[in-house]
Amino acid sequence: MRLLICASVVATHVVGNANPINSVAPNAVTNLLHYTRQAFFFISALVLVHAYREGRPGQLRRRVSVLGVPYVVWSTIYAVIGLAVAWSWWAAERLPWTWFAGLLQGTDGYHMYFLLVSVEFAVVFPLFVKLLRATRGHHGLLLVVSGAVELGLMALYHYVYLPDGWWRAVAGESSLTAYQFWVVAGGVAALHLDRFDRWVTGHRRLVWGLLGLICAGATAVFLADVARGEPAEYASRSLQPVTVPLSLAAIGAFYLLSVRLAAIRQPTARRLIVAGTYLSFGIYLSHPALLTGLLYLQKALPGSVTRHAAAVTVVLCVVDFALAVAIAELLSRTRWSKALVGRPRKAAAPRADASPNSPAAAPLPAPATAGPIAERVAVERPAPAPARS
Repeated sequence: MRLLICASVVATHVVGNANPINSVAPNAVTNLLHYTRQAFFFISALVLVHAYREGRPGQLRRRVSVLGVPYVVWSTIYAVIGLAVAWSWWAAERLPWTWFAGLLQGTDGYHMYFLLVSVEFAVVFPLFVKLLRATRGHHGLLLVVSGAVELGLMALYHYVYLPDGWWRAVAGESSLTAYQFWVVAGGVAALHLDRFDRWVTGHRRLVWGLLGLICAGATAVFLADVARGEPAEYASRSLQPVTVPLSLAAIGAFYLLSVRLAAIRQPTARRLIVAGTYLSFGIYLSHPALLTGLLYLQKALPGSVTRHAAAVTVVLCVVDFALAVAIAELLSRTRWSKALVGRPRKAAAPRADASPNSPAAAPLPAPATAGPIAERVAVERPAPAPARS
């Protein structure tokens, strides 16, 4: 599931950055891809809680450092890239402060908020476990309350006020506050994994039908907001009420896709799936840097090519993802693998029969083992430089 969501992240960023900022059609597509961060937090919480239930809390103590080191390293890389793209002596002199402020706010790279929120979740995880224990027998009510709070927050953020600046990491886009429902949902799903699995796999047509209906509804809301005068880019942003049902439906659909992928036993396909899952964190971290270069190449294309915007966007998506896979693979084989891709150094490609306890089965983005979850969960089904998210 991580690999599928990671591919969606790449698509989101390419579509959003390779087209004019307020073009309606590209933003309508981006609007339907804004389930990625929510799905990432859901699956990360699911795997982490399941690992804790399996009696391996020692793995959790490494999570902050495993996340923190790549966060600092890549924040530094993206701060330098940002300076190179928008060069000025004034910006160069302020680079240390810009980097430090971005580190605290999750803004050195437009996708680095994910690591900052993940660190926040790791810090409060013991309290989160206590919450799940205290509400045992009432997890349905917990989900309802948390979901209502999430909808209220999304409405506040989109239609009233989205905290920014120093409040960004406390109550804004880079805060656990903004995604609390998704970690709660992931934690509850981990505690009721069998029931969750049975319901989703037993209602396949309903899940896919709801996804189609919600996508149609989300598009209608987007077009209505644009018609009322909202800029298309703003109308397609992730933190708004419509992304809650959209993300829930997407999680269910991706879960079903992951079940199918995890059932594949053809050796070559299996190796590719396991290897891609292993590299997913490195793909996530590196693809915006590569996209920055690709966007410069796009500007150099002749008009006869760029007028085919949809085709150019698809090609950029494929190239960016392929290059990110290659870079993640190379970085995973260096002595700096843990700092750059959050994984132990890889001496050889993961085996097709890798067990759920192997690094390939670790929850994004930590390299720790995920524990003996059902194999398809562990391997596949357990989530935004100078561009915009």
